Amino acid sequence: MALDAEQLREAARRIAAWRVAPKVPVACPVCGELGLEIIDRSARPHAEWYALTCSACGLSETLNIPLGPAVPSLD
Repeated sequence: MALDAEQLREAARRIAAWRVAPKVPVACPVCGELGLEIIDRSARPHAEWYALTCSACGLSETLNIPLGPAVPSLD
């Protein structure tokens, strides 16, 4: 199941909330049920990768959030 644009935006918002409070249950961006499983598989500093799984609706998606290029050191 591919996420549409609004679901992708909502997934990004829910990932941000999960990063702030990882023990608080997260609602699925597709069905709205609590219990979205989020696994951080990021390869920082290059990109953030999150595996999203919802047992209620069957969502199984990987979300990529590219990060900007590394800033060179001023030292």
